[in-house]
This record gives sequence, C-alpha cells and structure tokens, in this order.
Amino acid sequence: MNFPFGYNKDCTNKEQILAKVRSAILEKDENHFTDINLQNDTWIPFKDDDGNEFTFIERFKENGGIFMYFEEIEHFKEAMQQFVVENGWSPLLTTSPLIKEVFADTEIDFYDDYNNLERKKNVSIIDCECLIAQTGSILVSDATAGSRAAYSCADTLLILARPSQFVARMKDAFALMKDKYDDNQPAGMTIISGASSSTDIDNTLVVGAFGCKQIALFLVE
Repeated sequence: MNFPFGYNKDCTNKEQILAKVRSAILEKDENHFTDINLQNDTWIPFKDDDGNEFTFIERFKENGGIFMYFEEIEHFKEAMQQFVVENGWSPLLTTSPLIKEVFADTEIDFYDDYNNLERKKNVSIIDCECLIAQTGSILVSDATAGSRAAYSCADTLLILARPSQFVARMKDAFALMKDKYDDNQPAGMTIISGASSSTDIDNTLVVGAFGCKQIALFLVE
C-alpha cells in the first residue's frame, strides 16, 4: 500500500494527521473561487464624511427595512394611532418604559406579557441604543427595550429612534455602550440588520425564521 508523503503505518494518530496536513499543503489544488478578490476590504467601504444619517438610511433600506421620519413627536403619535387601526395591530407588545411614557396620552392599547405573544397580534414596539451607519444596523438592548422577547419574538418590529443616536461604525456603538453603562452592561444586546431570514430548510429562503419578518424604524426629532 502506498502512503502519502511522510506517512508511516507505525506512526501515532497525531503523526498521521500531521503527515496528511503536510501532504495536502504540498499538493496544490486549483482555486475554485476565482471571482473573489481576497485583497478587498471585508467591511463595506465607509468614509466619515459620507454622513451618518444618509448612509444609515440607505443601507437600512437595502437590508429590507422600512424607514419613516417625523419632525415632531406629536406627528409620530398621530401616525402611529392611524397605523395601528389600519393594520389591525392592537394591542401592541412593549416592555419599554420610554414607549409607554410616549404613548401614555393616546388610545393605543399595549400589553407587556410577552408569554402571550402568539395569542396577540405579534407586533411589538421598542426604542433602541443607537443606529450604526456603516451597516445600516440597529443596536438594541434589554436596558431600553425592557425584554429581549420584545425584539426577538414578534413578526413585526417597530423601533423608535432619535437623530442623536447615529454612530458611524460598530466600534463606535460599543464605545457608546461602554460610556453609557460602564461596568453595568445590559444582560442582552442585539444588532439588528433587517428582517430575519434563513435557508437552512431545503435551501429555501424563509423570512422571519429566527426573528421578525418585517422591521420599521421611526426617526423622530
């Protein structure tokens, strides 16, 4: 029997494995990924002078997100009441103290028992930590959302944000969290980059397989 380079039938298992590795290195294979430029940046190109707001909006929408801007909080509250009625979203799930405060004087019906989520309308609304321009992503945490169930279990996720929450890069988002919470970081943090999707089942694209099917961001001055 012929053995690969450096292989001996009397070798230990470790030596046999190392011999196979050496053999594989010597036997160069053709490159099956000629269309991939390994010299390119892994991250999406981004310059600080691109404008965090416009870059985020563009990439958030590319990720499949719905973006809406409101100049005043009252306009947003009026629009939300209309959205709830037109889409049959009542009641809305929220465990966010800020959201409850914002809509305290409206007729929107909320509940915070996320254990009953499936028996409700499967729509939740939360606030967030920051908006990451480079990837069009949203950083959310248990500290502001109240519970990770509010942003991980609903089919439709609505998020409230302010213009002051834009950051340029992922590292800026983590620096913000470090400055804000210091050694008392939230138990749960998630970066959301559009609706959840997966091809794990029969290589078929399934939207909402491991999270929300639809995400909308409301930017309010």
